[in-house]
Amino acid sequence: MPATPTHVLSNAEIADRLMSLAQLLSAGKENFYKVKAYQRAAAKIRALADSLDELVREDADLTQYAGIGAAISSAIREIVLTGTLNKLEKLRAQAAPELAALAEHPRLDPKRILRIYKKLNIGSVEELQQKLDSGEIAQRLGHRMDQHVRQGLTASDQMLLYKAQALCNAVEEFLLVKCRVDRAAVAGDVRRRVEIIDELSFVIETRDLAAVVSKLEQYGGRTALLHLEKDQAVFALASGIRLRIQAAPAKKWGIALIRATGSPKHLQMLEKLAGKLEALEASDENCPSETELYRKFGLDFIEPELREGRDEIELALEGKLPALVSLNDVRGELHAHSTSSDGSNSIEEMAAAARSKGYEYIGITDHSQSLKIARGVPVEDLWKQIRFIDKLNNKLSGGIRVLKSAEVDILADGSLDYPDDLLKELDYTVCSIHSRFGLGKAEQTARILRAMDNRYFTILGHATGRLLLKRPGYEIDIDRVITHAKQSGCFFEINSSPDRLDLSAENARLTRTAGVKIAVSTDAHSTREFDLIRYGIDQARRAGLEKGAVLNCLGLNELARLFKR
Repeated sequence: MPATPTHVLSNAEIADRLMSLAQLLSAGKENFYKVKAYQRAAAKIRALADSLDELVREDADLTQYAGIGAAISSAIREIVLTGTLNKLEKLRAQAAPELAALAEHPRLDPKRILRIYKKLNIGSVEELQQKLDSGEIAQRLGHRMDQHVRQGLTASDQMLLYKAQALCNAVEEFLLVKCRVDRAAVAGDVRRRVEIIDELSFVIETRDLAAVVSKLEQYGGRTALLHLEKDQAVFALASGIRLRIQAAPAKKWGIALIRATGSPKHLQMLEKLAGKLEALEASDENCPSETELYRKFGLDFIEPELREGRDEIELALEGKLPALVSLNDVRGELHAHSTSSDGSNSIEEMAAAARSKGYEYIGITDHSQSLKIARGVPVEDLWKQIRFIDKLNNKLSGGIRVLKSAEVDILADGSLDYPDDLLKELDYTVCSIHSRFGLGKAEQTARILRAMDNRYFTILGHATGRLLLKRPGYEIDIDRVITHAKQSGCFFEINSSPDRLDLSAENARLTRTAGVKIAVSTDAHSTREFDLIRYGIDQARRAGLEKGAVLNCLGLNELARLFKR
């Protein structure tokens, strides 16, 4: 047996080996669920505050952590105690050289990459990069394959907000419990609810910053200290993003939190009004809360989501800041899928889950017939679903109503994917693009405008088709689309799916300014996904939306009136 490692393994090093194992198991056509289990465990481990190396040596039960079962626990113990993983080494020895080399890029799907190698007659990661840069992968194998390779070969130092939120929660607990700080507050991009995060930021109150820094260097087994000043430290987390800690005494808490939260542009605008914040922080003047400090400058309190350096300072001076929409304002869900297409739960189960959240209504928006990959609903089956929902509503109790709808594909020529006589029977529609992303800006815009001319078009779903950190989405002339929606009586959606958040905050702001209402929807494919509404509401708040601007903050009767064109 190999000698016991002399250095502490970080959680990141352990996660890398599990990801490499998952990759080789996938290439060997191992059970899909086993592969996914290793991948999920690796992701969990990267965000884990506790040192797995230390836990193993203390003979702790690793299965106490979500996602770590008996088999994965055994693999982790072997990695820590022997410095290697026998199963991984055997698979590497048996694998072809071109497959073994992929272990350096664990986000690449080996099955896809081997198909590319065969199609393009190449056999190395270097050649793969060349084909990516030349555009040949996109040209010959399509944009989705190009996106996968690009993402897999790009070193990631960013993560989506919802993943950063989970990591933030773990760091905050570590600061309070292990580092024993007196107080810790999330700041920076996470507090402003920005979609993509490259740094976690905390303001802490502590009497011993050096001790906190020492503890944080042990986070996840080992975390690198990148920078240290008198009252600030920056670390490189195993997940790939930075962690910034700013120490502040109680009497300076407000100014420290404002400086650590606001975007650079917000802080510049604030300094034009109030003078240098750094000088105020260094003075003897007390600044214990943000509210008091904003009031000192003649400003109403500015919610963190608005601190982007747009018009928030001017509005705060005039007392005209919006009363931002909140989760408590949401009265229903307008974009949800059932087992009739690609959802995981029945219509009855989705309705029961919506009722348990206190919703008054839920719209069932299964995919339309052309989207075969998502088990799109044929015409005759949608007729059956309409009749089923009518009967279900007669039986349901508890104040929930199921709305008849569909996520209707906008076809390449701008027509909708169901005939008008069927669309007429629906309470409303969510109309979306799922194909022909390669059309140019003018063509894509014309496609949406033609679709909006159909009187049964209600809500434009995920308007640009973007997937954060995966694909930028197709280009549209957003100003023309908003204007046309206003003229036609159509609406937009903020899709709360954390990798979409489409509309962007900027486009949602333009839509709000034009007086066009927006649905904040989850696009839920299971009852568990209803909780993702939080991220759509975050986006709505960043866009300055009040509850009156949000469709599903309206009661059922008012909604029905708006949906009649």
